[in-house]
Amino acid sequence: MALRGVFPALLLPLVLLVTGMALAQGESRYEKFLRQHVDASDPSPPDTRRYCNLLMRRRDMATTHKCKHLNTFIHSSADQIEPVCRDSGEPAGGDLRLSEDPFPLTVCELQGGSDPPDCDYSGSSSTSRIVIACIDGEPVHFETQVESQAGEGDEP
Repeated sequence: MALRGVFPALLLPLVLLVTGMALAQGESRYEKFLRQHVDASDPSPPDTRRYCNLLMRRRDMATTHKCKHLNTFIHSSADQIEPVCRDSGEPAGGDLRLSEDPFPLTVCELQGGSDPPDCDYSGSSSTSRIVIACIDGEPVHFETQVESQAGEGDEP
């Protein structure tokens, strides 16, 4: 009888701790993916350096305390990316999926000697297939880009 009373007493604080940690984080893995990687604006920004410096700050990846070293923005809507997790992507090991079609991308890379709060990025644009991790049909992690093979997608 004493064990029955002890188990719930130990379980309740654990449940409250886990719930509190989830609420403190404030965003799901899917929401974090959207914040860090999805930007449906101009698929080929004219000034990628300016674009990267602006977006990395706006999306909270370049702050007074940290500079994310590398980040890829996908210039498509979430509605265009999500099908990669289902029928528009092929398995690539574990939770990873490789897109059938290429996406317009901008890769932002931290410049050497650049430290918080003065994070300075260079950028490059390309169009490539993407590899993303998916959980329950939603993208949660950008893994890499895959250059298209010569002639890939060409009609005979």
